[in-house]
Amino acid sequence: MKNMVYRGIASVVAILLYGWINFLLNPVATVLSGQAAGKQFENSAASYVESTYLTGFFGHLGVPALVLVAVLAIIWWKELKLGWLKAFPPAAAMLCALFAGTNAHAYYDKTDYSEAVMILPNESAFFIPDVGANKDTQAKFGSTEYLEANKVAAKRFTIPHGKFSGSGLWSDYYVPTGRLIIVDRTPYMREWTATKDRGTSSTNQAFPCQSSEGLNITVEVGIATSVSEENAARFLYWFGTNPPQGDRRDPQVVFTSVYYGRSLAQVMDSVGRGRVQSIVCHEIGARTFDKANAELNAIMDVVQKNTTDFLASRGITVDYIGWAGTFNFDADVQKAVNDKYVATTLAPSLPTLQALADVKVKEGLGDGLRTKGLPASLIAIPDRLLGSLGAMFGGKPADQK
Repeated sequence: MKNMVYRGIASVVAILLYGWINFLLNPVATVLSGQAAGKQFENSAASYVESTYLTGFFGHLGVPALVLVAVLAIIWWKELKLGWLKAFPPAAAMLCALFAGTNAHAYYDKTDYSEAVMILPNESAFFIPDVGANKDTQAKFGSTEYLEANKVAAKRFTIPHGKFSGSGLWSDYYVPTGRLIIVDRTPYMREWTATKDRGTSSTNQAFPCQSSEGLNITVEVGIATSVSEENAARFLYWFGTNPPQGDRRDPQVVFTSVYYGRSLAQVMDSVGRGRVQSIVCHEIGARTFDKANAELNAIMDVVQKNTTDFLASRGITVDYIGWAGTFNFDADVQKAVNDKYVATTLAPSLPTLQALADVKVKEGLGDGLRTKGLPASLIAIPDRLLGSLGAMFGGKPADQK
């Protein structure tokens, strides 16, 4: 019985030493493994090998649980040899729990499995260590250097893990020592139109505005934007990432390994579209109906400049923007515009058109008299009138010699 007490005390001491050693080494391991992981982004095979070894070493820095089990086995070897393990079911359960792992969703697991992510050519990636001087130690993977060399940028990145001190009763959980943030730089193009047979949507996406008199003017806009690699960080700063689903206190959410930035489509379909509409309607609303209709090009010049400046400050490049259709008005207003155009355009020309018509009529009568003579129904015409007709139409009636 006395030996049992000694072995119990020795076991407690071994467990406490195990915990304290890991506790003391854990901060160092977390910082160093996070720093080493960024080397994977470098265009170097040696850097990848170095990163793999360093993250593996630092991620497991400390006393492994297997060492603790070996020490406990030595302490209890005599009893184990004599079959005393059967008398201690709780001890067996404890050993099983020590090695039991849970499926990693983010990464919060008793076992350290490799967690790899593929960075695609249209993506920029940032790896940010969880702790320490992560302003200086974060790393970035982009495609500018690859593009300049006519190469395709793509790379597999392995998330580093380390023990999180105090996360388990007998053994701590492995968690990410840094987070990978991926920014999708896929270009964006939209034609915000009113009809379903044009544009990029079957719904009405035109911009309803009003002139200074309150007359409705609906316009359609086409736009294309992109995010360059140099602006990926600025774009990410302004629009952030899509947050992981779930309770933010849940370890499976807390230790999410990979975050995806909001896509350019998400941003432009919300913030970008709203900004364009506000500028367009402000410019139209500052003008009378006639002036807005006459200055559509001047309006677009302002829209283009203000939209370009606003989005550029947030990391988005405007490739082009312009009208995607004609200005549209209410039906009765459109009819009035058409009628006004007819009146103002044709009225000054009516005297000229009437005189031209008179000339054509006279020419037609003259040709008829020259070729067919006077109508048979005319009984008598004074000689002086016949002479006047001949002079007017440039000839003589057929029966005059």
